Amino acid sequence: MSKLRKTVSRVGADIREYYWAGIIFLGYFAAAHFLFGVLCPQLVVTGIPCPGCGLTRAFFSLARGQAGQAALANPSVFPVLAFLLYCGSYRYGKGEKAPKMGAALALLVICMLAVYGHGMYLHFPEHAPYIYFRDNLLARLVPGYGAWVESAWGWLGLGRPTA
Repeated sequence: MSKLRKTVSRVGADIREYYWAGIIFLGYFAAAHFLFGVLCPQLVVTGIPCPGCGLTRAFFSLARGQAGQAALANPSVFPVLAFLLYCGSYRYGKGEKAPKMGAALALLVICMLAVYGHGMYLHFPEHAPYIYFRDNLLARLVPGYGAWVESAWGWLGLGRPTA
């Protein structure tokens, strides 16, 4: 069997194995978008962005060849892409698990948290994706939650949410 056929076979096997996960994700995406207009579960629940917020926009920007726009949406797109290429080259290219995957994943998490912390410090709450989403689930369900979050910004010296 040729390398290309083996790769296509591995991709097909993974699609068949994770088919239901994809269906569940698409269902969540549709519901979250319909109810809240955003995808991130942390943003939906708390109103505060997560380290992955903006990655979808960043990947779409990269797909259009707009690396600068990708970096503005979420600079973590570059280490995430490197991680995906690393793992994918082993899984689909060689048919084996990537060596030192735990270390690679730990490095990715550290990079993402560093980028997130830096972005939150510099841009929160005025620059997407580091914004406060006021129409979050806790604000809908817990009286005073929004005011508490906004007062926490002042206490932390981060200003007031504007979005």
